[in-house]
Amino acid sequence: MQEKRRQVYDLLEITNRQFNECNALYHAAAQRYGLSDAAFWVLYALCTTHEPQTQNRMAAEWGQPKQTLNSAVAAMVKKGLVELCPGKGAHSGKLVTLTDEGRALAERTVGPVIAAEQQAMTRQGLAEVEQNCRLTQRYLECLRQEFEAISAFPRGEGGRGPARGRMRVNLPGVTR
Repeated sequence: MQEKRRQVYDLLEITNRQFNECNALYHAAAQRYGLSDAAFWVLYALCTTHEPQTQNRMAAEWGQPKQTLNSAVAAMVKKGLVELCPGKGAHSGKLVTLTDEGRALAERTVGPVIAAEQQAMTRQGLAEVEQNCRLTQRYLECLRQEFEAISAFPRGEGGRGPARGRMRVNLPGVTR
């Protein structure tokens, strides 16, 4: 049992380090081009999607807090990089679209990043990339279910800490 727990912790460490390294690579790319992370992902989303994008849709699909994304879009509107256009339908929201200046910026910034991603995928092999995507999606689904289970679990007195009788996770090097 102890060996299995050690294996789980080792895999958690590797998985989360890889996730953080990936985030750091994109953050460095955004900084290199003088963009905030949120502005980078707005440009990226607008360049790679085939569907019209509202701020709410981008926030949901790209895992960005709505306020952060909306602030980035507002700043980009002021700089003349994107426009907000009325969507079709009463509740569709405003569509975020690139201006000519925004398209030129995207070509200079996210364009090379997308090209590098495509080259990396080709070098790795598309079959492996597809398998990794399927496995990562499955892990995210399982993780989401587990997080939903712990957030739905009744809280202890005063709304803090675990409820009485709840199993505690023993983390190595952490004493309670």
